[in-house]
Amino acid sequence: MWMASNYMFMNNNKTEYLPVIPKTATATALVDGSVIRVGDATITASRFVRNLGVVIDHHLDFKKQVSSIVIVCSFHLRHINKMSRYLPMVTKERVVNAIITSWLDYCNCLLYGTSVNNIARLQRIHNSAARLILRRPRRDSAMPLLCILHWLPVPQRIEFKIIAFTYKAVHGNAPKYLSDLVCPYKPARALCSANNNLLTVVRTYVKAGDNSFVVAAATLWNVLHVHSNIKTFACLATFEARLKTHFFLLLLRLSLMFVYFYRYFS
Repeated sequence: MWMASNYMFMNNNKTEYLPVIPKTATATALVDGSVIRVGDATITASRFVRNLGVVIDHHLDFKKQVSSIVIVCSFHLRHINKMSRYLPMVTKERVVNAIITSWLDYCNCLLYGTSVNNIARLQRIHNSAARLILRRPRRDSAMPLLCILHWLPVPQRIEFKIIAFTYKAVHGNAPKYLSDLVCPYKPARALCSANNNLLTVVRTYVKAGDNSFVVAAATLWNVLHVHSNIKTFACLATFEARLKTHFFLLLLRLSLMFVYFYRYFS
């Protein structure tokens, strides 16, 4: 009735629905041949759907999305590599940022909590782009190259964007549908944590719930308070600059700890 009253019609050839199924279930029996009826239209189930360029699969593990990003970025990296010797480093960096980095950063918040394998595949693309710009062989370690280019690794890029969205939501600069998901922490009695600008972490019982924005935003925002006072900055540009420096310092500490334990226990 609502569609008819607004002069909207369903295109049967372009309409599909996605049943979300846990990996422990028999996905083949639940997806294949499953249909629903909406009015006179018959809609067939699909194993993955595309929304705003993002491929969402029936397990919500985003393997299909990561595979599409890897294919596109690998294609462009090969073509950029063919002309890289004719371009200065600044131009190569701009081209890579415009083509490769934009693909890695597009809707990457959805990849929060995804598998290590998915993150590793994207990180290999990121490392290849850094080696291409700096003209380094494949055997060179990628972390020093990322530091030279001042690039955050893929996991930190995902967390950076989520925290940036959270900052906007806390300060009232985000869309209402995001601001409504952020709830300030108000303890039942007077505690020191009441003045720490914390957020309430919603309790969930499934992994998909832990990866949602309402949980990820509050979790990352509260952890940020433990390490620094970045949240006190009122300017978004200053906040993002200090946040990026904060991530680089954490990576540097982890690298130093790894070198120390490697030398001590080897």
